[in-house]
Amino acid sequence: MAFFEWDEKYSVSVPSIDRQHRDLIDYINKLQTELASPEPDSMIIEVILNGLIGYTNTHFKYEEMLFSMYKYPETEEHKAAHNRLFETVARFKQRYEEGVPNVGDELLAFLKIWLNHHILKEDMAYSAHMVAKKVN
Repeated sequence: MAFFEWDEKYSVSVPSIDRQHRDLIDYINKLQTELASPEPDSMIIEVILNGLIGYTNTHFKYEEMLFSMYKYPETEEHKAAHNRLFETVARFKQRYEEGVPNVGDELLAFLKIWLNHHILKEDMAYSAHMVAKKVN
């Protein structure tokens, strides 16, 4: 069983965004798998972390482009949530690079809670707007 499983309750009814959310969940699961291995490889963890950060950045830019194109009224609030995540993950990454014990597990717990909340609350808030605009 995966650490974080996709469920249709996470669907924002915009297929391109749902695919990206699944990809983010895959990154989180890869990170968990490596951290749970008997001898986690720090280079693999760093590659996964960098991939997760890069992909999240791409995903957020994509969402924000859609917000602009389709005049989503809550754009600024949503962008602020994106910025807060980047700041938090950057701190986690720095702590990991400094060798702080258990920071990987803390990051996983944070990401699972954050992504669950972000999709179910913040992203669901734009779902009806994007569906009405027929965004795919």
